Amino acid sequence: MSIVISVSDLPLSACIGINPDEAGRRQPLIVSVDLTLAAGAQGADLTDSVDYRRIVAEAEAIADAHIGMIETFAQMLARRCLSLGPVRTAVVTVVKPQALPHGLASVRVMLDREQPLFKSVD
Repeated sequence: MSIVISVSDLPLSACIGINPDEAGRRQPLIVSVDLTLAAGAQGADLTDSVDYRRIVAEAEAIADAHIGMIETFAQMLARRCLSLGPVRTAVVTVVKPQALPHGLASVRVMLDREQPLFKSVD
């Protein structure tokens, strides 16, 4: 049995971007997080799970600091989520709706407690 804690389609206003026209302005992001709890975690109470509000607070804190790329944002949030409790794997998706004139730019990263190196996921 696996337990997955999710926060989906969280709208954020972030200081993000590498282009000159993005400097000093906030842009919308849409963030989704899936945290798979470690084997043996039952999710019976918050000491054995993850509080959704903590996931949101971590995402909001990252959004307040200037980040160049959504890849960096997603990686930072995934690392922070691994420290929130009995989390084995963190999958973070970040969508930047205004990055393209047509369509959505997005990135998804997965971090595993056993292999904490950044990996992209298709």
